[in-house]
Amino acid sequence: MTIPMTAYAVAVFLVLVLPGIVYGVVRATVSGTRPHDRGWTPRVLQAILVSILLDTVYLLVLGKTAVSWVTGGTDTLRAHPRLAALAVLCLGLLVPSLLAYLRHGEPRWREVRVIGRFPVRVPARGTTNSPVPTAWDQVASRLEGRWVRIRLSDGRWVGGWFATKSFVSTYPEPRDIFIEDQHHIAPDGTIGDPVNATAGVWVSLKDGDIVEWLHP
Repeated sequence: MTIPMTAYAVAVFLVLVLPGIVYGVVRATVSGTRPHDRGWTPRVLQAILVSILLDTVYLLVLGKTAVSWVTGGTDTLRAHPRLAALAVLCLGLLVPSLLAYLRHGEPRWREVRVIGRFPVRVPARGTTNSPVPTAWDQVASRLEGRWVRIRLSDGRWVGGWFATKSFVSTYPEPRDIFIEDQHHIAPDGTIGDPVNATAGVWVSLKDGDIVEWLHP
């Protein structure tokens, strides 16, 4: 396999694999991540296979025109820059996005209003699957302005006030949480007075730890 060396060769290589990359991104967005999406090798193989399939269809449909665009090199790009941009937009982005949405997205339509007046029907995400990998990623970072208490696996409690200066990590990083205002927690889980001179507390969450958010 020849490694692309020139800028044009690199651009052609990226365009050839672009449909598969776009297809994979849209599929994961509309139908949620799958176990094999967590590894780079399956994702790269999927992108290559989809790109080969779509590029073959493009070649069958466009024939000599597609070949002339590729073999013409930078001369073709200089002569028809808008046509080249349109080809990349349609064949590299729009077509694989539409295929992925129709295949995995369970398309539905919803009505939105432009400038508050004009109703326009746009495709809506209808699948029950979520692209968010875990419930923690979906909810944890949104629960500001609440009390939080954590029962560690050894039975101890840690907690305090979780607000705008607090933080939680999400996929693919390991779960941890920073609580900006630490409070004493009684053995029964009751939240008590602030820890003296608290500037926050960081907790690395392990399997078996239970995190609870409480309304003010």
